[in-house]
Amino acid sequence: MLGAAAIACLFGPAAAQAHLRSGAVAVDYAASVRQPDTLAYAARIYQSDRGLSLTVKPGHVVVMLGYRGEPVFRLDAHGLWVNAASPTAVVSGLLTKAQRIPAPTPRWRLQRARRSAVWHDGRVQGLSPGVMRGAWSVPLSVDGRRVQLQGELRRFPAPSLVLWLGLLVCLLAAGACPLLTRREDYVRGAAIGFAVAAAASSVVVALAFALDAYASPGTWIEGLDGIAFLAVGLGVLFGGHENLRLGAAIGLGLVALAVGLVNGAVFLHPIVLAVLPGTITRLAVLVALGAGASALGLGLVFYAQTASPGRGSEWGAAPPLRDDRVGPRREDPLPGGRPGGIVAGP
Repeated sequence: MLGAAAIACLFGPAAAQAHLRSGAVAVDYAASVRQPDTLAYAARIYQSDRGLSLTVKPGHVVVMLGYRGEPVFRLDAHGLWVNAASPTAVVSGLLTKAQRIPAPTPRWRLQRARRSAVWHDGRVQGLSPGVMRGAWSVPLSVDGRRVQLQGELRRFPAPSLVLWLGLLVCLLAAGACPLLTRREDYVRGAAIGFAVAAAASSVVVALAFALDAYASPGTWIEGLDGIAFLAVGLGVLFGGHENLRLGAAIGLGLVALAVGLVNGAVFLHPIVLAVLPGTITRLAVLVALGAGASALGLGLVFYAQTASPGRGSEWGAAPPLRDDRVGPRREDPLPGGRPGGIVAGP
């Protein structure tokens, strides 16, 4: 029940992790800046959430203009000046609502020693339905001269969800095959084998996202936590007591299943934000899901079957009845060919 509750929580909205600013693992758009490096500034757009970053170079002044044409922030030799009277500053995340000052003229707040600003701009956030490519533009004032910070958004088709679901079903079917043998040793060995495969693929997934250039601190924390849990499980699996190995396999399966569900967005969006190619990353996530679910299921079934009273060497077969007080049983036919009763042996 606790495992089911934990898995259900993974389907909740990601807003609960906003304080860690967890990065996206897959997106629909490839975003770019047309002139990322100029004499006055260097600009960057983040693929994970299409946030913009602007860094001023020494000796220059750069002002970003908002949706109403008002100055939003200014970068100069003193630092980052944010206009507290700008409604765009609140919408773009540079100010909170409590920090805004309603005023017809700019109200500047200085953050000293800041040479860059990072914000989310609605002019860069997406394309209309059915449009596969489009340009974005943000007005700037560079040393008193109006310019445009420009770039491009490209939408790519989503991956084939039917294909990946079919592969997952095949993997789950392979995980259920040991149950057909009705042999405890096969089921136990298969659970351990699937647990090792699930752990290995989960480590690959965690490193692939954590080492990417767009990984956020939240992604690093998730990856390190997952690898730590997997290391403990593998340590118990290979170095712990024999009675703990199957429990470790179940734990590894549960962790791998969680890793796969957390990163399940790779099957819904075309661009995977990982150091590995998208297809390889999706395959690793798929193995973490399928092998993790198989290890978890086989381990739980093994425990359920072995804990049931009256089981024999084969699941579902009861042991032969025997009464040691009277010796082996045999049937002694009575006269007339009728079956006899139970008599004591020698």
